[in-house]
Amino acid sequence: MKSLLHILIRIIRGALMLIGGLALLYTVLLFTPLPWQIYKGLWAVPNPSDLPPTHILVMGGSGIPGESGLMRTFYAAEAARQNPDATVWIAMPLDAANSPASQAYLEEIQLRGIPTNRVRILEGGRNTREQALRLSARLAEDSDAACVMIVTSPEHTRRTAAAIRNTCDIPLTAFPAFPISLEDPLPWRVEELNIPNTATATQTVIPDIGSSMYLRYNLWANLRYMHESSREYAALLYYRLQGWI
Repeated sequence: MKSLLHILIRIIRGALMLIGGLALLYTVLLFTPLPWQIYKGLWAVPNPSDLPPTHILVMGGSGIPGESGLMRTFYAAEAARQNPDATVWIAMPLDAANSPASQAYLEEIQLRGIPTNRVRILEGGRNTREQALRLSARLAEDSDAACVMIVTSPEHTRRTAAAIRNTCDIPLTAFPAFPISLEDPLPWRVEELNIPNTATATQTVIPDIGSSMYLRYNLWANLRYMHESSREYAALLYYRLQGWI
């Protein structure tokens, strides 16, 4: 009995040491460029086409209003302006007549200056795999050669392209929906913001991080990159095991 308890304690101790080591490694990685490099590997389409797109495929995202929905429609409108002959398809589960969410996407793109006759809902897609199948079926109805530009979140681009290439052999390119960074000078110093002669004892001890862009922004951006990359690589693994990519 004692030997069994001893073995159990050793297993628990080893598991805790492993978890602690992984947590330490994860924390160290946040202070390196590696999270960005891992994230960057998700938004490139292998062997992108140089042809002008005939179709701009907007992946649905989280809806409107919502971060991914608004970002994707913003970039979709920009892509449509740069490619005036391309048709815009928005991949959604339901068509606009049956879904307020689909209608919201149409209205958002139209608000950005893209005429109604250029925008369509590609309905029937509940996930990336099914949306790729619906795209393939729709393109099969058209005898003209097609080139598709993908507009989606950066981390979702690689999986979308792989899912499409699994269902049809067409040229692909992408226009990832990156957030636009501020260009204003952001460093500051604590004494610039405090009321003179009112600093407390606590305030005098707390370090001034106003000039450290890494602690204020880059560290948290790396945390987001690791989170998004982990989720997306897990999805890629699942899709590969299913034979969808």
